[in-house]
Amino acid sequence: MDKIHWLQLSNDRKHPYRITRSKRAKYVRVKLSSHGELSVVAPHGVNARHAHDFLHSRADWVEKHLKDIPQNEPPQCPDRLVLKLLDEEWAIDYSGLKASDIRLHETAQGQLSIQGNTTDPDLVRKVILMWCKQKARIIFNDMLQQCAEHYGFHYRRLSIRAQKTRWGSCSSQKNINLNCRLLFFSENIVRYVMIHELCHTIEMNHSKRFWSLVAECDPDYKTHRKKLKSDSRIIFANGFWH
Repeated sequence: MDKIHWLQLSNDRKHPYRITRSKRAKYVRVKLSSHGELSVVAPHGVNARHAHDFLHSRADWVEKHLKDIPQNEPPQCPDRLVLKLLDEEWAIDYSGLKASDIRLHETAQGQLSIQGNTTDPDLVRKVILMWCKQKARIIFNDMLQQCAEHYGFHYRRLSIRAQKTRWGSCSSQKNINLNCRLLFFSENIVRYVMIHELCHTIEMNHSKRFWSLVAECDPDYKTHRKKLKSDSRIIFANGFWH
């Protein structure tokens, strides 16, 4: 899994980031999502040290734009993660408090050990979501490819995101995005979302033809769609994952 790094900001604060490689990238660039996820996108072959140095040279820019991201009242940090898709339950250990950074690693006892400033739920959320994205990238790649082959669809590439309001999307170039939070749902729900996006590789709309195509692949799609909405309200009830 991609390693989490830390960018030093003012007032002894640190912000997590990771380095991602892209075949399409022609130069190193900094990417900051609307909810604060930070990454350095670099072409293959670029030295990792150069990527780190480039981000640190842009620390003022990052800090300035982080201030523009709305900060809601922080909810309580979870004590466990229930990944229904994988039938896994991870207890979260918040021991080993340090200064201002957070580190996460998997223990032999099947726990996620989070060490650091756990008084900041928003920072904890970002670190856990990074872990979820890394885990989802492995699982979803295989699952989506199998689903596409089974139903006869073709897509170009898959990206894993942590969007607040969308479970998936498909571009006109047949690039599919899936939300890493789908790990919290059962397999039949995740498969429905994948089928939904794969159908968009043929029908880029929600017309009758689109829903007919979805129904051919998933006859129970209406039940799964309804379950997705109801489970979403339960899973995200305390607001930690928003």
